[in-house]
Amino acid sequence: MPRHGEFTMTCRRRGRCHITASRVQSARTMGLSVVIPVGTAHERPGEAGFAHLSEHLMHQYARDQWGERVEDQIVRVGGISNAQTYPFHTEYSFVIPAPAEAEIPDWIDRAIARVAPPRITSVDIECEGRIIRQEVARRMSTSPTAGFPWIDALGVLSTDFGLRHNGFSDLADIEAATPEAIERFLHRTYSPAPVAVGVAGPWSPDLMLDLLGCEESEPETAATDAYTAAFGDLIDGPHHRQSSVATQIPMYSSIRYVPDAHGAALESAQAHSMIAVEWANAVSPGTHWQAGLFGATMGPDHRVLIGSRPHGADIAVPQWTDTPSDRRSELFVHAQQRALDNIDKELSSTATHAAMLARDSAFGIPTWARRCAVAQTTPEEIDQYLGHARACAAGTLSSAAPTGVGRS
Repeated sequence: MPRHGEFTMTCRRRGRCHITASRVQSARTMGLSVVIPVGTAHERPGEAGFAHLSEHLMHQYARDQWGERVEDQIVRVGGISNAQTYPFHTEYSFVIPAPAEAEIPDWIDRAIARVAPPRITSVDIECEGRIIRQEVARRMSTSPTAGFPWIDALGVLSTDFGLRHNGFSDLADIEAATPEAIERFLHRTYSPAPVAVGVAGPWSPDLMLDLLGCEESEPETAATDAYTAAFGDLIDGPHHRQSSVATQIPMYSSIRYVPDAHGAALESAQAHSMIAVEWANAVSPGTHWQAGLFGATMGPDHRVLIGSRPHGADIAVPQWTDTPSDRRSELFVHAQQRALDNIDKELSSTATHAAMLARDSAFGIPTWARRCAVAQTTPEEIDQYLGHARACAAGTLSSAAPTGVGRS
């Protein structure tokens, strides 16, 4: 696991891209991740699923532009690639065995090519739409919770169409998409957005960026505004809704929007939510607590606090004083260590390390400062977070029963 003396990171600018490189000691692979702060929450009426479809089209186009060589070479050298769409950002990543130093710039350029403006035809849309339908069907059929609660969680907080639909539970807009409609979506969202690149490998960060010919000056944070304005004035809930997806077992969630403490640094706000959910899970058997739809380090949605369980009784945020005083210190240390372990696990692999660097750059969060903030968090701060969270109004989300299955 990384230690203070081992974590080295350098940030520079190259045109539209903010590139962050970091060394992973003794690594035998190179991880690259490209993040654009655009996702499903940026869709408008009639665009449900356009962010996911655009991800597919851009990923495919990058392969076409390189004559299939990017994917072919990744596979040939024993690497893997992936692309994912989230509410507030999209990631394009791959990891390969560590190349020769002279080849580093070429691989970084191939990663950046993932976000080149794609050529779009009706055939492309039909082909990628078919793949998306298969992906969705597989996800819904193989998971007992079928995407619950993340598919509809933001809809509990906002009635805005862009936050309520994401093209997973309803594919109608994808099926009706035209090249012109997708081009308008990309022009409005992707084209003006900054691009954040994360690179992790066994080399000096300065060496990697020197080879790439990046500007020497330190860039400003790539998109702090994307973090602070992610929810904007869209929060008009919370509401009480039924999920748009059916689950194999009944599920219920309590969903709260918990604003960052006034004046708190972004890394501190994430640190507090990370530790608080570990505390809550330790003292709330039968309920699963999470900060963010996919984790507290995935972007501004760490401010969404979700408690889920398979029955619908009131799901209240556990309080510091609910736990006997003689156990609080032990449980706090346990929760803090679990949060640190989760960060260290991501930083120990070049693939997840690069993805974290790119996400953090896209939202203006200093990666190592967040780990330091977790280590420096006090019990009093978690007590305050839990009290603040409990005071926030909660909406609810209940899952739909599978077809033909009654609800008791």
